Amino acid sequence: MEQIIEAKKILVRAPNWVGDVVMATPAFRCIRENFADSHITLLIKKNLRGIVNGSSWFDEVIEFEPGMRKSTKDFLRLVYKLRQERFDMGFLFPNSFSSAFMVWMGGVSRRIGYIRDARSLLLTDGIERLSENGKFLPTYMGDYYLKLCTQPGCKIGSKKLEVFISGECEDKADALLKKYHIDEKPYFLMNPGASYGTAKLWTAEGFARTADLLRKAVDCNIVLTSGPGETELADEIEGLSKKGLINLSRASISLDLFKVVVKRCILLLTLDSGPRHFAVALNRPVVVLMGPNDPRYTGSQYEIGRVIREDVDCSPCQLKTCPTDRRCMTRISPEKVVETCIEVLNSKKEHNRTSILN
Repeated sequence: MEQIIEAKKILVRAPNWVGDVVMATPAFRCIRENFADSHITLLIKKNLRGIVNGSSWFDEVIEFEPGMRKSTKDFLRLVYKLRQERFDMGFLFPNSFSSAFMVWMGGVSRRIGYIRDARSLLLTDGIERLSENGKFLPTYMGDYYLKLCTQPGCKIGSKKLEVFISGECEDKADALLKKYHIDEKPYFLMNPGASYGTAKLWTAEGFARTADLLRKAVDCNIVLTSGPGETELADEIEGLSKKGLINLSRASISLDLFKVVVKRCILLLTLDSGPRHFAVALNRPVVVLMGPNDPRYTGSQYEIGRVIREDVDCSPCQLKTCPTDRRCMTRISPEKVVETCIEVLNSKKEHNRTSILN
């Protein structure tokens, strides 16, 4: 396809989930590299802004509230702003009809996105999703987003995920870790929540038992974080732990600050959720507990770590709520998790030692 020469003003509609935004960073970078002289604006949910803070990919960022589509007044106000900007081109990362409708209403001249959710008439450059035997073929989301960039002829460079950390956030992290005495020992970071749905969740007992076994095996701290609405789960895990852990679920950690907390941990233990992709972007070891989701959507070649999955006949189902007993998650044992964490840590140490010798 030919490179679009005239694209002075470009709109990028960001994905709607934390992990998806991180996995979209190679595509964000690709757009900037291929349209170096264009004015690029990012349209993103307000609560996700911190993920892209510090990057040089965008000349402007427009935030909107997550529940905005329920408010006609707010929706029309945003559409009016987009119309004033007179964008030549727009990249739609979400697959939803509503995202395409907003960009179409906003007067964006050329609209690039996947043909999904009955929105093909709203796109000027519709892309068919890869399929196999009549079904959608699961594709790593980083590659899925980069394919949008190839539609106008962009050349793809590095596929590495990337996030940025400011000196101010480093200082805030210093204060946070000192306040909770986290900096006194190396620490494992646990993130037990998943906003996607309850089908992804492990058990509070499993996390608590894992924390106790890790503290017994390694001289370390165990730090617990959670997302909005997940403090009760974190509190339950803290209450079940016999060895003690440091619960930061009520510390009001922003996404900017969370980047540093992930960067400084010795290993992240998480579900197949947003924090996993921060670890990939920051080159931190990660152990992922995965149940209902297809690993092909989120597995990165750059990930340092392991994915733990139980082989059950109903997985992957991609359901947000399990109709049975969540066996794909509940059959994962704390002992197996701890063993995997230690193996990942040891392999990381061996890799570092070999790198130094070479």
